[in-house]
Amino acid sequence: MGLVMDIDAFNDLTKWPSPDSYRNAQPFPHAVIDGFLRPEIAAELAATFPAPSADCWYRYANPLERKLACNLPGKVPSQIWETLTMFNSVKCRQLFSDLTGIEGLEADHDFHGGGMHCIEPGGKLDVHVDYSIHPHLGLERRLNLILYLNPSWDQSWGGELQLWDRDMKGCVQQIAPLFNRAVIFDTGEGSFHGHPDALRCPVGQTRKSLAVYYLTDPRPEAIKRYRARFVARPGDSMDPQLEELRRLRSGLATSANVYRVSEKSE
Repeated sequence: MGLVMDIDAFNDLTKWPSPDSYRNAQPFPHAVIDGFLRPEIAAELAATFPAPSADCWYRYANPLERKLACNLPGKVPSQIWETLTMFNSVKCRQLFSDLTGIEGLEADHDFHGGGMHCIEPGGKLDVHVDYSIHPHLGLERRLNLILYLNPSWDQSWGGELQLWDRDMKGCVQQIAPLFNRAVIFDTGEGSFHGHPDALRCPVGQTRKSLAVYYLTDPRPEAIKRYRARFVARPGDSMDPQLEELRRLRSGLATSANVYRVSEKSE
């Protein structure tokens, strides 16, 4: 099947939430859009999504995050790469700007930190705020787009995207990773999110998603942080080793050394 890689790939733009609904969403501006792409397009993307055993994946393996990721054009299946590229197009960026009210959205054509993500049974991603300044482009990260590609997802498996309040006192939203569901949300100092509970799906199932991030010229008030900052939830272990790992993971010079820390330090 030849995929339609322009804005006609979206299923029904009239069902998108209003800009007011987006801006007023709690705990920070966001939207959940079901049936995001035309069904046949989403189905083909799911069918071509690589298995965990494929040689394309970079593995994050530490007590804060256990996931697989790939953003390399020679490794991402062509249908998925074309979709990611479409999301970066001028027309798509204007659609997301109209929804969110964020003007001047720029694309990261290298998909730094984005692309394909895959979580195996037992995997997770602790609550965090994303980098604020792109380490290569020097632009400010303003918007995340996540598209889930999980046919027949059983919600007992978990894997919900959690959105926390800016004081990290409570989880306000839990969004199941249902097939062809997109989540779009502002990124900033108060946009704490993640799926910190270990995935409970059976062996042979995975939590599949695509992620695209959008940038603007840095605002004067932008805090310069070049890596994600992970935080503990109320009730999480405050083990000094975990706190030190969180500190190292957020540093530009130290983060690469801790992506694959042994699970024994958990």
